[in-house]
Amino acid sequence: MKSSWTMIGLTHRDAGVDVRGRLSLEHLAEAVYRDVLETAKEVLVLSTCNRSEVYAFGKADDVDEAIRASWKRNADAAGELLNQHAQRLEGRDAVEHLFLVAAGLDAQIVGETQILGQLKEAFADAAAAGAVGKELSMAVQAALAAARRAHRETGLDAHPVSVGAAAVALGRQAFGDLTGKTVLMIGAGEVAELCLTHLREAGATDVVVSNRTRERAEELAHRFGGRAAGWEESEDWLRHADLVLSSTSAPHTILYARDLRRILRARRDRQMILIDLAVPRDIETRCGQIPGVFLYDLDNLAEITASSRAERLREAKHAQEIVVRAAADYHRRTSERAAVPLIQSLRGKADRVRDDELQRAFRRLGDVAPDERRVIEQLASRIVNKLLNDPTVALKECAAREDADACLRLAARLFHLDGQEWPQQA
Repeated sequence: MKSSWTMIGLTHRDAGVDVRGRLSLEHLAEAVYRDVLETAKEVLVLSTCNRSEVYAFGKADDVDEAIRASWKRNADAAGELLNQHAQRLEGRDAVEHLFLVAAGLDAQIVGETQILGQLKEAFADAAAAGAVGKELSMAVQAALAAARRAHRETGLDAHPVSVGAAAVALGRQAFGDLTGKTVLMIGAGEVAELCLTHLREAGATDVVVSNRTRERAEELAHRFGGRAAGWEESEDWLRHADLVLSSTSAPHTILYARDLRRILRARRDRQMILIDLAVPRDIETRCGQIPGVFLYDLDNLAEITASSRAERLREAKHAQEIVVRAAADYHRRTSERAAVPLIQSLRGKADRVRDDELQRAFRRLGDVAPDERRVIEQLASRIVNKLLNDPTVALKECAAREDADACLRLAARLFHLDGQEWPQQA
């Protein structure tokens, strides 16, 4: 069995926030790389708030088993849960899926660009784990290039929507105006940066950034004109906050209903909006049952973009056509590589025959002027090139067929190129 790409993963379409939280690979990538590299040649773990996916290059059935075994063991989740929600894609379908993901066309908010940075970061992590080779490097770089082209050549970016934009839009929907409202941003990662960017554009002036590492909170607060708070100060700020956005990488809940009830006793019926942007959840769902507290999560954010969804979907259709064509071109190019050793051997054999016949002709002709010799050599080369053109095209097409191995071996027999003369791929 030839090596090919296999993808095992789940997204917002396959499972809700709670299931995605249980099966999240956010803190497990290192273990997955270690386990799956025992079977696969190259591996990529892509974990975001809306998806957990493992791409691996190797023998499909062996790779599938290795991914599932590692996932179940390290996520401490019931095997049935993974089997129920995860999807499997192979070969060309797996690669096309990666291209669509990179362009934001498989996202909960169609066309979002945050995934570009997340994919780059995942690729860097894979490289650090020793999981990157030629196949993964080529696939990721081609997917990123296709994504950039899709955004550049369509109107997707004319309707900018991201998790951060949707979260801030939800806050504005609740309050009408964020001017004078106290906003608490818990966490200081990439999502937090997006939120802070849109908060500033929305006119929020009283913004506090709280993070476990205070230095990072201070850096973000300084950049966006807000104030910084240490982790231990979050409780004090919760007493004053009107809008709370939470996006940490904590593997567990950080805000419980029992604590929030105690914190809010002095608020006197002031409304509070909580937006949980984390997977697994940062905020216990029971917080939404507290009077005056309204809790939203990632699965609510898509509703906020309804007004621009039709336009985005129209542009997304055009973008998808670009990306699918790019994925098909990539598949064709990579498939054609299987024919390269045979083409090189055929070319080498033809060149040897040409040179032998030229030498034989020159011996029979005797003295030949240099200019005439060049004309004869060029004539012979042009004849060889023209004769090889059609077979070269045919061999590349042959390599893209489902029965490529059998087709290439038949071609080798037809041209009398045995296994000693052309490198055969595993």
